[in-house]
Amino acid sequence: MRVFLFFIFLFCNSVFVFSQAKKAPDVFEDAYVITLKGDTIKGQIKMPKSKKVELFQKISFKDKTNKVRLYTPDKINGYCHNNYYFISAYHNNKSCYFKVLSKGKASLFQTTFEVFEEGIANEIEEFCVMEEKSDGQFKVIDEKGVRKQLKDIFKSNKSLVQKINDQKEIALRADVLETYFKEFNQSASSN
Repeated sequence: MRVFLFFIFLFCNSVFVFSQAKKAPDVFEDAYVITLKGDTIKGQIKMPKSKKVELFQKISFKDKTNKVRLYTPDKINGYCHNNYYFISAYHNNKSCYFKVLSKGKASLFQTTFEVFEEGIANEIEEFCVMEEKSDGQFKVIDEKGVRKQLKDIFKSNKSLVQKINDQKEIALRADVLETYFKEFNQSASSN
């Protein structure tokens, strides 16, 4: 009986050990950083395993010598990853990275941050606009007034304003806003 219990115990432990998930290796993707002096350093950034919000707060960057350094927004001008440039800026009295979704007469930026409510962390995406001839401050696009804000920004492009008017609802998502801003900036640069 003892031998039987011993084999059962051994079998259960073996199943437990082999069923444990192996630690996934870190994933690095091609990128480059722009230093405060304006130098470009090519390398790779470590992709966060779960929280994409980290790409807006800090990055782990591996240079060509395989040295990994942590860069917060106050240490570099920005970085480029997946054909998107992330600029360093201050927002809500805190330094963060802003993903540049469209650049031109009206530039569109996205940032993401965590808000804790009752001990639960929620990721909040925020979209900001900076117009070419403005005071240099980000204007946050509010979900409740997204249609009105877009019509105000694009007022010089009557066909785009009409397109916005024709929409039942405009989702406050990066892909939707990016399309509108790219169309506006392309038409503004051709005029």
